[in-house]
Amino acid sequence: MALLYTFRYSFGMRTIIPAAGNPALREKAVIIPPADITGEHIQHLIADMRSLLAKEKNGVALAAPQVGEAVQLFIVSARALQHEDENDEDHAPIRNQVPLGPDLVYINPEIIKVSRLKRKKHEGCLSIRGKWGIVPRAEKMTVRAYDEHGQQFTRGASGFLAHIFQHELDHLDGILYIDKATDIHDDEASA
Repeated sequence: MALLYTFRYSFGMRTIIPAAGNPALREKAVIIPPADITGEHIQHLIADMRSLLAKEKNGVALAAPQVGEAVQLFIVSARALQHEDENDEDHAPIRNQVPLGPDLVYINPEIIKVSRLKRKKHEGCLSIRGKWGIVPRAEKMTVRAYDEHGQQFTRGASGFLAHIFQHELDHLDGILYIDKATDIHDDEASA
């Protein structure tokens, strides 16, 4: 039985919605049928999300529920992949010579493996502006997903990228980082 999904898309550019007063951020996102991935609606959603994410100075990922679409899709900015290697001295010369690639699209992501080791990490959210918190996250994980062309892939991650995966996967389950944060603080820059 195929899962049905509906879209709240109104013609025009989407926006990143704030958590306050938006139940879409608390819904469990539904699976996108693989045959629909290359369809016009999902491709427009991906393009809009990429455009929104590119405008965010500090944003490194965006989930579809954050633009009002309760579907299993998130995008990780190529900037996040560059940040992932910032502490890797062996790859610094390569990183500085290679241009940023495209943002990575994860559709219908599923967790394949997750480490037991957790670390507390600093975290914020484009839907909860002006705040940040400390959230315990697994240090390593592996996910399987579809890309924007409908091709399935598996990707392992550690550190910052594993942290991003968990934050975005939470969005797809209707969970916000503030639900898991051990400390929440106002962002001094926005005060």
